[in-house]
Amino acid sequence: MDAIPVDGGITSEASNWVFDEHVAPHFDEHVRKSVPEYDRVQELAATFSDWFTHNGSTVLDFGASTGETIRRIRERHSKTLDLIGFDNSQAMIEQAAKKGVDVRFQDLERLTKIPAFSYGVALYSLQFLRPQARQRLVYAIAEAIEPGGGFFVVEKVLGSYPTTQDIIQQLYWDMKIRNGLTPVQVLNKVHALRGCMYPKTIAENEAEFRAAGFSQVELVFKDLQFCGWLLIR
Repeated sequence: MDAIPVDGGITSEASNWVFDEHVAPHFDEHVRKSVPEYDRVQELAATFSDWFTHNGSTVLDFGASTGETIRRIRERHSKTLDLIGFDNSQAMIEQAAKKGVDVRFQDLERLTKIPAFSYGVALYSLQFLRPQARQRLVYAIAEAIEPGGGFFVVEKVLGSYPTTQDIIQQLYWDMKIRNGLTPVQVLNKVHALRGCMYPKTIAENEAEFRAAGFSQVELVFKDLQFCGWLLIR
């Protein structure tokens, strides 16, 4: 199948978006064009760690990509933290290694043994898991997190109604074009993501978080199709 251009240095295939060697070297730049307030989300991920870490804490990143979030958390604290990322892309792990970040190869759909941790993040990663695998992982995370621990999740979401879904979707595409992507590149990314992403509504996300055992589910970020929750066990 012919490669389709998604961004300046990134190509993919229809219905086969993967974070491979064609994506990883350009990922940090591409995600800023295609995700609203990406740096603000990274700032929040690092800042929330203030409340949930102490000397000796374990911090986990589920879907760490190039290790940018872990890098920011590491640079924020003088306390001793065990910072571990999981990702299923060797190309992403190689990019993380350049930042001196510990990201380990792991398919999140098959992750069963999670070490106890006090703070964790999953930024734009649960949405790529098939529904049953995602539910298993969310439940396993809730089981592994320390009582009172925090978990910051950011997801692409579906609108609650057909009309608002259509409006928000089109505003999201407008944002990408303002950020320098062409209409063809935007449409190509849509084609690449077919069958690779499984977003939910806000209500569906929150129902799953509560069912998994998180006692506090707070919506702390929203911009167009993206929402972030701070979950507390």
